[in-house]
Amino acid sequence: MEELKDVILNVYTLPTDSPELGSSGSFLGRLLPSIGMGAYHTSLQLDGYEYTFAANRGIVKSPSRHEGVPRGATFKESIALGSNSKSRGEINAIVKKLEQFFTPTAYHLVHRNCNHFSETFATALIMESELIENKSKRLKKYPVWVNRLATTGSSVIPHDDDIVPCNIFGEARNAVGADEKTSWNLTSSSNDAKSIKTVGKKGKKELTEKQKAALAKIRKK
Repeated sequence: MEELKDVILNVYTLPTDSPELGSSGSFLGRLLPSIGMGAYHTSLQLDGYEYTFAANRGIVKSPSRHEGVPRGATFKESIALGSNSKSRGEINAIVKKLEQFFTPTAYHLVHRNCNHFSETFATALIMESELIENKSKRLKKYPVWVNRLATTGSSVIPHDDDIVPCNIFGEARNAVGADEKTSWNLTSSSNDAKSIKTVGKKGKKELTEKQKAALAKIRKK
């Protein structure tokens, strides 16, 4: 059985002149503190690595904490979001799928930033069962205030035609292969029913190879 791994959100405060904010973001960055809000950069810490999303770089995986933090950013706090028991290979597979959305050229201050990535990645890691069941829930422990600059600016700051606004729940579902797993579960249930009918009074039904593999995978989690 795989051991549980903590999923930690590292939060950094961005200065109002940070290049990551851009010109429009700098304006919002100066405005938000006056109404009790701030501008933040985040990364996700998991299984000895730190993951973040950056313009012109895409998803960055680092073995060192606080590496790749924007110039002038200061560490604010770490927040435990939950835990998961995925193997390193399974985690890498999720990151690989997220790379199709969080490309080096896809970064946008308010429509697809580091905080969108952190929440999407954490949702995929922690809420897989909800994603498979298509229950559109938000990861409760992910702090709303972290991405408030983007939420505030998204209605007034347009994006280029080649930027697709982040759909956190939808992209997390894709990352864990939720549709494929839902389809497999439905097929599996149908096959199980047929197997039970076939057995009749002959006694305990034998598991198929697919069912044995599924049980083995569950036990490892």
